[in-house]
Amino acid sequence: MGLTAYEMKKIFCIPALWFFFVLSLLFNILLIFGQGDERDYFDQVRAWAEESGFSAGEEDNVFAGYHTEKLAAFYADTVKESPVAIRWVERKYALLQPRVEHLAESGAALDFYVGDATYESHQFLFGLLVRAVLAEAGICAMLVVLYLMGYEQMNCTAGQVCASRTGRKLWWNKLAAAVLSAVALYVLLAVITLLVYFGTWDYSGVWQDSVSSRFNYLTDMLYTRPFLTWHDFTVGEYLVAVLLLGTALVVVFGLMAAVCAIVFRNIYGAALALAIVLFGGTGLGSLFSQCKAWGFYFITTMQPASVWLSVNVWFTESGISTFLPWQETISVAFNLIVCCILVMILLRCFMRRDIV
Repeated sequence: MGLTAYEMKKIFCIPALWFFFVLSLLFNILLIFGQGDERDYFDQVRAWAEESGFSAGEEDNVFAGYHTEKLAAFYADTVKESPVAIRWVERKYALLQPRVEHLAESGAALDFYVGDATYESHQFLFGLLVRAVLAEAGICAMLVVLYLMGYEQMNCTAGQVCASRTGRKLWWNKLAAAVLSAVALYVLLAVITLLVYFGTWDYSGVWQDSVSSRFNYLTDMLYTRPFLTWHDFTVGEYLVAVLLLGTALVVVFGLMAAVCAIVFRNIYGAALALAIVLFGGTGLGSLFSQCKAWGFYFITTMQPASVWLSVNVWFTESGISTFLPWQETISVAFNLIVCCILVMILLRCFMRRDIV
């Protein structure tokens, strides 16, 4: 634990890291204060609801009588070139129908959330602000991992440290320190950003409303549908769930950097390889969708970068970007397991590798 703490101290003493952290925080604050008109409308709608005593009737229950066969038919026609993809789509929406019936019975659609301001505020919070925080934290995770894993090479001390088996075990401490530091930076960035956000956007009275309120919706491929989630979420529960899954995603980005750092002796080569994997994979997803290669497209939707891009629709049916229920959770768990296994194998090989 002492070595891990010492390695963490190296990270937190990097001026450039704190410079990036402050820039990220300033960027997030600018995003928040740049939404002045939307915030004013948000406050007006909330004030109107409190004064008028908002109420909703059963006729406002958008889930009553809603059938997912329409969604299944729409997406089945989209992926009609692949019989396997059609079966996956039909299966997903068949599993979603009981959720629709449950939401209809629970009256989730009758919650106000923030009325007509719901969609814009929801998309800003989760589709822009949380996405920005995850991107910044992911970059921090990758940078601190690459820095620590390549620290000895950059300082020309790798030969001395790796001369003994004990010295080589230091890389386990480096990895642990980098991951813990990345999570700490993510938590700090998210907490400060959200404190500023909720200090300016008044969510009092909103936290217990269902995120599947009839005022919330999802649009994919110009097809609009209610905000259908795989579990009952209040606004507060949804935010907590997104942030928790985001923590695991940040760890995945860090472990991906660790894999590249161990494979490539040159830290700049590792950074280049990591960039190619992240950006190239996203580009391949777009290419496969244009080419109607839906089997390959499905694989690309499970990569970390694609999961990050869809953060605003996590835990929903998500349209064409997912083929499985809870796919973002499955994808993060799968990537986490694969990265952990790869890191363990590569570090064991590193223990016996000639670094000269």
